[in-house]
Amino acid sequence: MMLVTVLLLAAGLLGAVVLVGGLWWWLARRRDANADDIAPSAGNVPTTPASPSPIAPEPSPAAPMQQPVPPPVAQMLQIEPPPMRPLLRRMYAAVMATPSLAEGTLPADPAQAEVLAAVAAALEHVDLRPQLLPRRPHLLPQLMRAVNDPDASGRGIAAIIAQDPALAANLLRIANSALYRPQGGPLESLERAVVHIGTEGVRQIVAAAVMQPVLSLDGGLYSRLPAAVWDYALRTAAAAAAYLRERGGGTLSGQLAGLLQGLGAVVILRVLRDTYAERPAVPYSLEVAAALVERHTAAVAKTIATAWELPPQLGTALDEQRPEHDTSLLATPLGLALRYGRLAAALAMLARHGAEHEDRALGILSTLEPDSQANAALWQRLVAASVE
Repeated sequence: MMLVTVLLLAAGLLGAVVLVGGLWWWLARRRDANADDIAPSAGNVPTTPASPSPIAPEPSPAAPMQQPVPPPVAQMLQIEPPPMRPLLRRMYAAVMATPSLAEGTLPADPAQAEVLAAVAAALEHVDLRPQLLPRRPHLLPQLMRAVNDPDASGRGIAAIIAQDPALAANLLRIANSALYRPQGGPLESLERAVVHIGTEGVRQIVAAAVMQPVLSLDGGLYSRLPAAVWDYALRTAAAAAAYLRERGGGTLSGQLAGLLQGLGAVVILRVLRDTYAERPAVPYSLEVAAALVERHTAAVAKTIATAWELPPQLGTALDEQRPEHDTSLLATPLGLALRYGRLAAALAMLARHGAEHEDRALGILSTLEPDSQANAALWQRLVAASVE
């Protein structure tokens, strides 16, 4: 009986071994069959580029052509305004027909580096050297009171301007420029200018009329640079005023802020001119001039605003335009208006010199002014304007 039991157990174990072995053999055959099925398709991958056919390499260069063509730069969605520094470099490069200005590089000549350092040192303490600062136009306080008075009439403002014949002539010249002139014939008298432009129009241009004589830079080398400074300042002032007008703010502050920027740049160019005059062997460098204007305009403009005892918000707005200032921290409405004005003016001057497209410029302006109609109307004024 024991023997029978042992034999039965042995037979059971042997059967189990045979069963497991059969299952293992069957699974192995299935894996091999699957591998054989996959192998032909996998083998096709390396054979395609190895084909000697001359047509085979062509899909590689043709592939990019099948991808969606990116939209032109002019139509790309602009999310935030570009930094002002490279934009202004491009502007001066276009206006001065000097492409190297766009790069922002400085001459390697040690003498030019000495000029740069000397001017920077003088500007650092320009508040202690009143002879470097322009005098405040004597009618400016009176005009500011009149322009800021909601009850003041255009004729009353014109009467104040008429006290200074040179100022009156200057206002008429600006009123007849393409930037401000309404449709119709030329304006030949202050009274007619008031009638045609209206009180608000006179308010807009009075600051420019007051400031332009101070902004002028007589003589000197490269007279196109100070001319470009004034052109840029006037357009900045007009655009900043338009930005504030859309928001119900005081346009005169926008005008003054834009023009003070131009005035600061003129002071810098005067100091640079005098510094070169002390070094007759050193040639005038546009690269040095552009670098100084870029670095110091906002600070000098703020110094002038303080010296002239202008409202503190002007100084704050100018301070917010410093190159090192974080543009995400523009906290004042006037600072934002001035940023918009500078942006619009630079883009317009680039467009006038064939270096910017309208669609792209309007897209950039929309990052600060979402009203596309307001941007388009202002753009037509700025690009069509001829100040002189």
